[in-house]
Amino acid sequence: MRHVTVALFRVGRLFARAHRMFNHLAAGTLRVDDLRAGIRYTWERDEERDEAIAAGLMPWEEDLVSRFLSPQSAVLLVGSGPGRDLIALVARGYRVTGVEPARRAIATARRHLESRGLSADVIEGFFEDVELPKAFDVIIFSYCCYSLTPQSGRRIGVLRKAAAHLTEGGRIIISYMVHQPGHPAWMRLAEMTATISGSDWRPERGDVLHPLDLTRPLFYYEHAFRPGEIDAEAAAAGLRVADRFDIPDNPVVVLARA
Repeated sequence: MRHVTVALFRVGRLFARAHRMFNHLAAGTLRVDDLRAGIRYTWERDEERDEAIAAGLMPWEEDLVSRFLSPQSAVLLVGSGPGRDLIALVARGYRVTGVEPARRAIATARRHLESRGLSADVIEGFFEDVELPKAFDVIIFSYCCYSLTPQSGRRIGVLRKAAAHLTEGGRIIISYMVHQPGHPAWMRLAEMTATISGSDWRPERGDVLHPLDLTRPLFYYEHAFRPGEIDAEAAAAGLRVADRFDIPDNPVVVLARA
């Protein structure tokens, strides 16, 4: 019986690897809009609990706000979500505009703003697509949301757009993911099918993909940055790293025009 147990266990491992292989082959055939659908799904599947939103800024966020925002600063919060950091910033008197693609998250944020007697403009859509009404003193990419934009070239485009909407002396604050990425072999499989299928994105080293719904091809995407990678993207967008904070799991860079 022990031999049967071991044999079945090994077969299970084999099927698990086949499952991951075919998931990555399928993910490579997706288009950017499909990856965006996964982002929306993540934020619209479950409504954020009220106490999580009321928790406000994390200690390292408090530190950055005190360093780089002055009273009445015009702030753009990219990935404003259900309102945790949006509400905290508005309550401190900053003039905040949010950008968020998930409608349910926007509705939650607006409900919490109204219940507190606060107001802020929230633009629905992905940052790359929306029209921004003005320039901002500080543009903040909310907790690691910069890592959710697929492909280095697209992220560089995001930074160029952000730089174009900074006031003189303005700053861009980005937290990003650096945890261990998936095995590079899986990404090579996804890159192969992306090339064959003519997809409008190319998986890259450091990308992480996993299915969100076993009944349909819906995937979660994020990018884990290697040392120096975010500096290179900033430089390609005409920006320089003005400050750096080594926060565990999600370092922060503060960018300024070069």
